[in-house]
Amino acid sequence: MKRLRAKRKAKRQHDEGKNSLTLNSMMDMMTIILVFLLKSYGEETFVILPNTDVPISVAETLPEDMTVITVNKEGIFMIRERILDLEEGGRVSGNFKKGGESGLIIEPLEAKLRQEVEKQKSIAMASGKTFEGDLTIIADQQTNYRLLVEVMQTAIGTEFKRFRFAVIKGGMQESGRYAAAPDYVIPN
Repeated sequence: MKRLRAKRKAKRQHDEGKNSLTLNSMMDMMTIILVFLLKSYGEETFVILPNTDVPISVAETLPEDMTVITVNKEGIFMIRERILDLEEGGRVSGNFKKGGESGLIIEPLEAKLRQEVEKQKSIAMASGKTFEGDLTIIADQQTNYRLLVEVMQTAIGTEFKRFRFAVIKGGMQESGRYAAAPDYVIPN
């Protein structure tokens, strides 16, 4: 009889250990899948929208995976989603800025960036990393300085700290903007 009870007890302990291990393994697997899906969401390389004439550079730095904002002649975009349209002259209407015309914070962009910060923080926490606050801006060459300041100031207010500007790698001759590179003559 004692032997039978001991066998049952051993079997029960074995079964309980087996079930808890399976549950823990399943939770680990689901966490890994969740992190993978969140990380791979939007992992597309930079997409330069039509009507955006990006500056050219000879820099060798490769782009990293981070949040991307595009500013072109038509509007401000984030992950191919139009945030707002620009007025004539490439300005944001005072109706969309805190403080009116003289304000520096673009409200629709601020709301979208706050959502992105929360998403990025969740991804960072789940993967054991810290949120760095990196942002890439793809801006048309003709974008005025004031608009870039407004976009950057809005991003700073939502915890983005480091900015990079996307450019096309190459020289002026490779860009097609000039038929030939200008000749420079050094006077004697």
